[in-house]
Amino acid sequence: MSRALNDLDSRLRPIAFEHLARCIEAKVPVMIIDTLRTTAEQEVNIANGVSWTMNSKHLPQPPEGLALAYDLCPYAVYQADGPDKLNWDDTHRDWQIIGSIGERLGLKWGLIKIVKGKSVRYDLGHFQFTELI
Repeated sequence: MSRALNDLDSRLRPIAFEHLARCIEAKVPVMIIDTLRTTAEQEVNIANGVSWTMNSKHLPQPPEGLALAYDLCPYAVYQADGPDKLNWDDTHRDWQIIGSIGERLGLKWGLIKIVKGKSVRYDLGHFQFTELI
């Protein structure tokens, strides 16, 4: 799995840079969790229950073969110790700040409910490109 901004499609990359800058301006430091994934990595994510589709925008997308999505996590919920370093506590206020900034930049935010069976899941750290700019 990549965390490199250079693995983002050239249409998304400048928006991601602005998203990161606006988060810092709002005093919400964030960590880039991932950008581009291989098919095998996506399959592992699905098996682990942290992704739900093989149609992920993290997989190589035409025409550049780069990602049209990235995941962020606010450092306020990042745990330096422990087996699971990311605490996806959806009640922390920083998620709303990060999400609203992403939406203002025209990104699709993972707050949108993903219905799978009877459960509703949130992917608060997920942002993806939605249309040509």
